[in-house]
Amino acid sequence: MTTNKEIAIGLSKAIMTGDWNQVDALIDDSFVYVGDGRSPMNKQAYITFMRDVLCAAMGDMDMSFLRVVAEGELVAVEYTNAMTHRGTFFGIPATKKRVIGTGHFIREVKNGKVTGEWQTTNALGLMAQLSPTPSK
Repeated sequence: MTTNKEIAIGLSKAIMTGDWNQVDALIDDSFVYVGDGRSPMNKQAYITFMRDVLCAAMGDMDMSFLRVVAEGELVAVEYTNAMTHRGTFFGIPATKKRVIGTGHFIREVKNGKVTGEWQTTNALGLMAQLSPTPSK
């Protein structure tokens, strides 16, 4: 039997490898994502964002799950994600830089599917890594 931890982490791994059929299978149709001051997203909006924004701009993802704590239906994760900036990301053209994204999320898992996610990321830190290095 697959644990809630395995399901929560499995979703991230499927996103990183671009296994969109597995992403779809792991997320419940009632899914809601809330994070980083954005408007809440439903399942389809979340998948579209992950595929067409994050994964289109960032490649060679190597996500580490530093702390994973599960209690009941909730799985809390602290992560780092080393990525290569290979496409436009929030208006910043590809830099080919290797960058590190960090953050935390809590995923709710019911009946073997992710039904909700609440996330905070260090967006400012990530965007600073993508900015051109000032000349001296």
